[in-house]
Amino acid sequence: MKLIDFQLLITHVIGFLIVLWLLRKYAWGRVLGFLEQRRVKIQGEFDEIETQRTHVDVLRREYEDHLRNIEAEARQKIQEAVAEGNAAAAKIKDRAQEERRQRLERAEEEVRLLEESAKETLRKRTVDLALKAAEKAVQERLDEPKHEEMMKRFVDELDAVSE
Repeated sequence: MKLIDFQLLITHVIGFLIVLWLLRKYAWGRVLGFLEQRRVKIQGEFDEIETQRTHVDVLRREYEDHLRNIEAEARQKIQEAVAEGNAAAAKIKDRAQEERRQRLERAEEEVRLLEESAKETLRKRTVDLALKAAEKAVQERLDEPKHEEMMKRFVDELDAVSE
């Protein structure tokens, strides 16, 4: 019994080489072409993924910048609102001070008018009293003590009226 049959071995080797040659001539190019197409397709997908990743990074940076701008705009709007509030408060304060000044002027004018009215009334009463005193003096003949007493009463009445 022979363990190795050389004729069978040579036939197999020749058959293998023929199959290898046929594969190389007819199938190997197609297989390599298919593999090359597959490699190009995968490389294109990787390139597309990298492009999209770059695009996503750009969009993310733009979004972050936009958020910072929104925060800055919000701070600016808050500052503008505070400034408007301060301006409104200042206007209200100025208006209140002007109203207070006008009321004070009106009150001073009213006091002045009342004072003038009181002076006029006092003047009229003084004249009336002087006339009454003169009338009494004319009606009665006065001696010196009576005259002094009457003048004293007249002065007392004037003091009472002026208070």
